[in-house]
Amino acid sequence: MNIQLCPPGQEALWDEYASRHTDATVFHLAGWKRVIEGSTGHAGHYLMALDGERVAGIYPLFVMSSRLFGARGVSLPFVSYGGIVADGPEVEQALGEAAAGIARAAGCDHIELRQLHPLKSPWPTTDRKVVTEIPLDGGPGAVFARLHQNVRNKIRKAEKNGVAVQQGVEYLPDFYAIYSRNLRDLGTPVLGRRFFEAALEAFPSHIRVYRAVRQGKTIAAKMVVMGRNTCHFVWSASLREELSHAPVHAMNWRAVEEACQAGCRQVDLGRSTADSSHQDFKKYWGGECRTLPWAYQLLGREDLPGLHKENKSFALAIALWKRLPLGLSRILGPPIARGLP
Repeated sequence: MNIQLCPPGQEALWDEYASRHTDATVFHLAGWKRVIEGSTGHAGHYLMALDGERVAGIYPLFVMSSRLFGARGVSLPFVSYGGIVADGPEVEQALGEAAAGIARAAGCDHIELRQLHPLKSPWPTTDRKVVTEIPLDGGPGAVFARLHQNVRNKIRKAEKNGVAVQQGVEYLPDFYAIYSRNLRDLGTPVLGRRFFEAALEAFPSHIRVYRAVRQGKTIAAKMVVMGRNTCHFVWSASLREELSHAPVHAMNWRAVEEACQAGCRQVDLGRSTADSSHQDFKKYWGGECRTLPWAYQLLGREDLPGLHKENKSFALAIALWKRLPLGLSRILGPPIARGLP
């Protein structure tokens, strides 16, 4: 078994494996390395296991380093999923050992693997994150019938209130304006607009941008990523003062309809913190909620890392960030957000 970094010019070999393995997601495609490196400056190490000339496993690793938060390994930052995809436990273990060597050399004390599917290796896991998935069996009509009555009523209410949903890459500026404001209101620094532009450039056939408009004003927007069988809801935001018009329900339903038309088997409503209001919102969409088996390779530390918004030690910083002027938050946010996985 030979473990090596994916050589330049061999991305097609990597993508062929990622496209056919049932545990891989659209976020395992090699193009995300260009997106993240080019927009944040973090170093990507895309490890590939070769059995002769055959790819037997992949491990996309990023080493994130910042003055505020130190160094850590993440697979993958800024997107929904990552982690190891391998043909068996021996391949998985070999990839893990190679990644640990890279991370240790860079000064990391852990690697976070954002797995959609569980690993065989005995690394510690957390049940902090969950995902809700909507099956698309039967097409839009059948999906609509499975929605909770409150959700169906909200979709109808949006239409009655004159909310129109539009889709197109030209709406990226509208998306970023709403998204950056929403994150400021939540007390979270926002990634720079360049990250989203780079994602659209790398995956023009996978990413769709939606906006909800009422009386000529954009009041909500979202970006989804279309995978092989799954439409992933990844980034979404709305104006709080417009929520009574149900723009999020309207956008979600339009995206669900288009996912059905594209031949997807399910919609991934995005990860949430367990028992949060976001998880509560998603359960009414007729989906199934399950725990995400995120795993950690601990490299010289015994406890799991606590760099996440639910950590109470960040409460003051979150409260202060909410008070920042919007323009200032868009300037100060990206350098900080690039260090937050």
